[in-house]
Parts: sequence; C-alpha cells; structure tokens
Amino acid sequence: MGKLNLFPQHSEALSTTRDTGAGSADSGCGVWAGGTERGGFLCQVPVSFPLLLTGSLPALPHTHSGLERNVCPHREKYVYLSQLCLQFVVKVLDVELVCEALQVAVTFGLGQLQERCVAFIEAHSQEALRTRGFLELSAAALLPLLRSDKLCVDEAELVRAARSWARVGAAVLERPVAEVAAPVVKELRLALLAPAELSALEEQNRQEPLIPVEQIVEAWKCHALRRGDEARGAACRRRRGTLPREHHRFLDLSFK
Repeated sequence: MGKLNLFPQHSEALSTTRDTGAGSADSGCGVWAGGTERGGFLCQVPVSFPLLLTGSLPALPHTHSGLERNVCPHREKYVYLSQLCLQFVVKVLDVELVCEALQVAVTFGLGQLQERCVAFIEAHSQEALRTRGFLELSAAALLPLLRSDKLCVDEAELVRAARSWARVGAAVLERPVAEVAAPVVKELRLALLAPAELSALEEQNRQEPLIPVEQIVEAWKCHALRRGDEARGAACRRRRGTLPREHHRFLDLSFK
C-alpha cells in the first residue's frame, strides 16, 4: 500500500485530478478527496481514501464515475480493505499529519478515524496546536477538540490557538474574525482563567473581537459567585492540561 500523503491542493494538482482526470482515482494516483473553504487536500493511496475507509463513495467529480461502476460489484471486499487502510493511517499518524487526517475523517464521516485522531491530539495537544494543519481545520473539525476534557493544554493557550485559527480563516474567507470564530468559541472555558487573565482577554477582545461579550460575562459570574454550578456544565470543568489556579477550588465541577 502506498504512503498516505495529505497536503494542501495546488492548481497544478487540481488540473490533473479534477479537470483532465489524469492521475484520478481510476489510475490509483492522486485522488481528489475534498476539502473545506480554508483549502483542499489530496490523498494518495492505491484507491480512493474515503472509499477504502467507508466501503462507499462520496460525491466525486464526473471523472470518477467509472470507479463507482467498477467497485459496486465488489463492495464487500472493501469491508476488509477499509480496516487495513484505517490501521495504516493510524500507524503513520504523527503531529504534522494528525490534523489533516482529522479533517478527512470529519469531511467523510469516518467515525473510527476521527476518534483515533482526537485521541492522538489529546495526547499531543501543545504540539498539534502549533501545526499548519490545525490552522486549516474547518469549524466542524475543530469542535470535537474544543469539547474534549482530555486535551493536555491550558485554557489560556487554547484561547490563543483559537484566535490564531480564526485569524487564518478570516484572511482566507475575507470575513471578520468574530464571524469565523462564532461556531467554536462557545466551547472555550473562560471561567478557568484567573481574573487577571480574564481582564487581559477582555481588553484584547475590545481591540479584536473574538468572543461574545455575554460569554465573558458568564465567566466573571463564576468568579463573583465563587462556584461552578451544574447549569454551566463544561464551561467550568477543567481539562487534563488545565494549570491550577487559586479560584479553581471554588468550582464544583472538577476534571473527571
């Protein structure tokens, strides 16, 4: 089996995989796997990457219709091949590759691969957050990470990573930072920040809006009431990598 190769698509790659059909899935070379508004990616495996992992074909350009006709009579064979492909991808996962693999998993609904990628990022959070692949994640791919209790990273660093992610998206999509960040920032646990950190974040938020004011107000309420009640749920729950702060002893919800 060839080595999995995920990389941002270039115009010359697109011209061979989408326009002319050369190097398409039928030839087993560069397979157009899809992408997000932030950028596309290519998967190079002997046959279609999503096909092997799911046993079914996503919506592909018309140049791939021959592959679908050829595969349908032999679809049961891909049940076994899909497991081999998943094992291969998991085996070659590293910090630079994992976010791109996560994007593929979310794009094509590959639940097992998504779980493996999230678990890998949870164990290597700080390194993964600094990769280009992280900055190019779609909002849908970023959400399961921000919802995780097992990220080995402090909330202050996670807020900075989310801001960097939103800035890249804003530049690519030509939209305001706050608009790009809206689907994901609600998962940031601002109540975990110390008062001085929250004040600094509030000031930065005035200069470059990222987080809704209401969300910052809710974080201040946790400090004022000195408790994290059940109604706030995950907003007051520590992650695995959360650094201890004096006010954390007042929160009812501890890391589980």
